[in-house]
Amino acid sequence: MAGERSNKRTKDKWKEKKWYRIMAPSQLGGKEIAMTVGTGPDSIKGRVVEIPISDFSGNFKKSNAKLEFKVLDCVGTKCSTIFVGHSVNDDYIRRMVRRRKERIDIVKDVKTTDGYEFVLKVVAVTENKLTSAKSVELRNAITQIVSEKVKNMDYFEFARFIIEDESVSEILNGVKDIYPLKKLEFRKSELTSTGEKYNFSVPEDAPAEEVPAQ
Repeated sequence: MAGERSNKRTKDKWKEKKWYRIMAPSQLGGKEIAMTVGTGPDSIKGRVVEIPISDFSGNFKKSNAKLEFKVLDCVGTKCSTIFVGHSVNDDYIRRMVRRRKERIDIVKDVKTTDGYEFVLKVVAVTENKLTSAKSVELRNAITQIVSEKVKNMDYFEFARFIIEDESVSEILNGVKDIYPLKKLEFRKSELTSTGEKYNFSVPEDAPAEEVPAQ
């Protein structure tokens, strides 16, 4: 009898949960990026949802990286989010750096024109080992290019900067006269401070569907 009562309580608790749709900010396409269950909007707020960049943008060259969105609010079945960063798979980074190759790691605090602050981590790889002087010169050049580009970007332009490939190509071309890079990746970004307040809300939708009892 005790087992039956416990099983009934478990089923009832699960039945109370509903499906919620997690949406990207409208300024980044506004599409559905995930679905999750919760007992109500308050149980969803604050969750961080990860999605491969390849699924988000259709660029399968970036299947080793994932974007992170934090849920801000829910209206009906839809939940609005804010982009809070990204990361590249550690195994992929290790495969980039093979024997006799040089790895250069850069950590840079950046701030967008609308006041959003991120920590941006970059990793660059050369085909051969470098002298200390050449490594420093290359590191400084990459840092300078990234700083110059980001300082003129707003929050959403920075997000697209992370998602797209064009920015990497520009950096590779910008330092090739110093020393050609074998590979460069934005390894990780993390939102550390928000700035200007944007409207991240989503239109009201139909009531969230209940999760079928199991």
